[in-house]
Amino acid sequence: MDEEGRQRVRANASGGEVDWLRTLPEALQWHVLLNLPTKDVVKTSLVYSKWRHLWRYVPGLDLDCRNFKEYNDVVSFIDKFLSFNSESSLKKFKLRYNCVLDRQVTKETKTANLMRWINNVVDRKVQHLDVWWGEVDMPPTLYKCESLVSLKLADAILPNLESVSLPSVKVLDLVFVKFANDLAFERLISGCIVLESLTLHRNENDNVIVLNVSSKSLLSFCYNGSTKKGPHDDLVVSIDTPKLEELQLSDHLTASFIIANLSSLVEADIDVQFNFCFGKKFDPLDLPKGKMISNFLVGISNAKNMIMSPTTLEVIYDASRCEPLPLFANLSSLSVHFDDNNWEILPNFMESCPNLSYLVVESTTFSKEGASIVTGPWCRLSSLEYVEIISPFEGDAIEMKFVSYLLENSPCLKKLTLSLEKYAGKESSILRELLNIPRCSSSCQVVFI
Repeated sequence: MDEEGRQRVRANASGGEVDWLRTLPEALQWHVLLNLPTKDVVKTSLVYSKWRHLWRYVPGLDLDCRNFKEYNDVVSFIDKFLSFNSESSLKKFKLRYNCVLDRQVTKETKTANLMRWINNVVDRKVQHLDVWWGEVDMPPTLYKCESLVSLKLADAILPNLESVSLPSVKVLDLVFVKFANDLAFERLISGCIVLESLTLHRNENDNVIVLNVSSKSLLSFCYNGSTKKGPHDDLVVSIDTPKLEELQLSDHLTASFIIANLSSLVEADIDVQFNFCFGKKFDPLDLPKGKMISNFLVGISNAKNMIMSPTTLEVIYDASRCEPLPLFANLSSLSVHFDDNNWEILPNFMESCPNLSYLVVESTTFSKEGASIVTGPWCRLSSLEYVEIISPFEGDAIEMKFVSYLLENSPCLKKLTLSLEKYAGKESSILRELLNIPRCSSSCQVVFI
């Protein structure tokens, strides 16, 4: 809060307008304060003298250590907070470390302090734990915390424990976490028996080769893959989540994705390349690879709404020459982004989506050289009703051919929206050419924005 804000709050509190926070019922005041960073809660002492020590009694800590210049001040502040009402439970414990402070402390001391604090909050039945404290080990007590509802860790090191029991955890967020091995990750997931949301951003050296995500309760999985340097042919991600409704995959380096069960999938955001990067291309003679990609597509084919990257579409197009594409019978909405000239791959995929009604196409640019859409005959897009082409439309040959493909093969099309690039003297010729394209749907509107 800046000085102007403090003056305004003081003015409202002393007379004139009634300060909104002070008029709230006490229970709501505590709820508001619990969801503020601790530094802002402490600042309330500048507004109301009777709230001078209020921060000590808020059942949660949200501390950004970048607000401290000395490591010892951080330790002192956290110790003081935990010493107040030490018998009461905690709703939240959130720490953000300042790596600049590393030069003031040894790793052993930093780890020991964190372990002491986590042991304390576990004893006090903390519900929400969110810790970024650098690359340090987490204490074993953390993995037996029955009260935890959400657990968020960044840069932590998780040991290989014999068992994990986190019976209340519904949200698990792991960013650049290191595991002892594959089994350590599996045990963590299996120990969260009511897990609903999993977010995983992998470390390039997280010690996991086969990542097995198996959960009967998981509803949402957001995955950002390994950035590991070197060969990647051994990296595998296996997903067995029968209740999963939302899936986001972003990974160009993992060689194999194995989908065991995604029968409840609704939303899918797919950006995978199966390690076909750095110049590597799909080999039509590699039958096991082609079969794996085909099985992956079958695994995500229940989705109703999908976002798909150009790299994924390109791999699908290459693999489809060896294995036929599965039917995406439930898919009603598709959003794709192109950054090169491979426009022919989109019609190829759309033919496997018999119930597609909404299409969004975005491109960095329609390439003027080398771009093509293979001449038909194409199957009719019998269910397509709405198309948005977000990219600036310049009226080039490839653009016109793509629009022609949509207009001539979509009998139910109601609206085609184009973002018309405004060039002096060119708009009228673009409009004339668009109006001359035959339309399969008599009710289709072409709208320019």
